[in-house]
This record gives sequence, structure tokens and C-alpha cells, in this order.
Amino acid sequence: RSSTTNVDSARANLAATFVNAFVNAGFGMDKMILGAGQGSKWMYKNKDHGMMSAAASLGMILLWDVDGGLSQIDAYMLSEKDYIKAGALLGIGIVNSGVHNDCDPALALLQDYAMHSTSIFRVGANMGLGLAYAGSNNDSVKEILMPVLEDSKSNMEVLGVTAVALGQTFVGSCDGDVAEAITQVIMTKAIEKPKDLTDSHARNLALALGLLFLGKQQKAEPTIMALKSIDGPFSKVACMLVDTCAYAGTGNVLKV
Repeated sequence: RSSTTNVDSARANLAATFVNAFVNAGFGMDKMILGAGQGSKWMYKNKDHGMMSAAASLGMILLWDVDGGLSQIDAYMLSEKDYIKAGALLGIGIVNSGVHNDCDPALALLQDYAMHSTSIFRVGANMGLGLAYAGSNNDSVKEILMPVLEDSKSNMEVLGVTAVALGQTFVGSCDGDVAEAITQVIMTKAIEKPKDLTDSHARNLALALGLLFLGKQQKAEPTIMALKSIDGPFSKVACMLVDTCAYAGTGNVLKV
């Protein structure tokens, strides 16, 4: 009974964090986290990814306020809790989402954590880079994130998040280097560690490929053919996801 109550309480707190973030998006102030200095107190009402979400929600509340927002999020970078620090990294990316700044603060602050020995820092930083530079085709982001896909220490969560970040950054670009790198990860896993492709985070690899070919129709065919050569159920899921994204919004009646 007690454990059920705790789970319900954690879910309620997480829901409250998300609602608060969206209601106060870009407003620069809220009553739950920034208001009356309640931030740290609210963080500790959550656990693990809930803590991370609470810290990251600062980025939504302070959305686009790069100068004032980063200084407020920076305080949580000093936290002893890894999940809060990871959330702050994600928050930095959210604050900078779609903002063009000659100083590239998101890149400067997040790049050192892309290959960090602590996996949850990689998750926060790489997801933050994907949001900060979505649609930018920024080659610097590619240089930072591509090695993560090749690193044997990257678990499936890190690989999935990093792949999606690359997909967001190069959305609809059909970038060959990124497509090849993500496809290679999938094919290597299929041969060496097929069980990894049953992990829920594995679907993010397919989603990343879908983002790369978003709306590009036939240009996704070589990648889809490569995915068809993989044994197991993941192949069908990946092919369907990439194919769906490739024809999304095209009005191609022949595909329907």
C-alpha cells in the first residue's frame, strides 16, 4: 500500500512539473520552482528522472531568455544529485532552443558533457544540444555527437537520445554521415547484441533516421533497404517508422 502511494505521489509531482512548465513557458517566473526560492525544495519531492524533469523545466519557464536564464539554471549545475545536474544541462538546451547567438552558449556549456563518464549527464547534454540546434544543420554539433554513437560505453538510452539529437539537428537534410552512423549502430547491435534492440530506447534510433528523411520520400529508400536486411522484429518497426516520416505531409496518394 505504501509503495503504491509513493508511486502515485511521484507521478503526481511529475505531472505537476510538466503542467507548471507549459503553463509558464517563456514567462520567466512561476510559483512552484523560481517563485519564493522553492526550486530546490520541489526538486527533492521527485526522484531520479522526476528530479531531472523538474530541473529541466526551468529551461521552459525561462525559454529564450539566454542572458538571464542561464545564470539561474547554472546554480543547479552545482548540485550533488546527478539527476538534477543532468536536468540543468537539458534546461540549458531548452533555453537556447531556436536562439541564434554568436557566442553559442549552449555548445560551449554542453559539449564537455557529451562524452562524460556519467551516462545521465550524456543524456541531459546531448538532448539539450538536439533541442538547442534543431534544424540548424550545425556541423559542430555533428562533431560532438557522432563519437558518442561509436563509444562502447554508451548505453541504449544514451545512444537513443544522441541519435534523436542528431536527427533533430539535421532534420529533413538526408545527411549521409549521420544516417550511416545511426544505421551502423543498429546493424552492429543486431549482430553482436540483438537483445539491445528490444530495449525501449532502441526505437529512438529508428526515429532519428525518420527525422533525417522527414518529407524526403524516395531519398529514404537506401536506408530502408539496409534496415530490411536486419533479422528480428526491430527491422519492421524501423522500416515502418522511417517510411512514415519520409512521406509525412507529402500528400503522396500512391503511398497511401
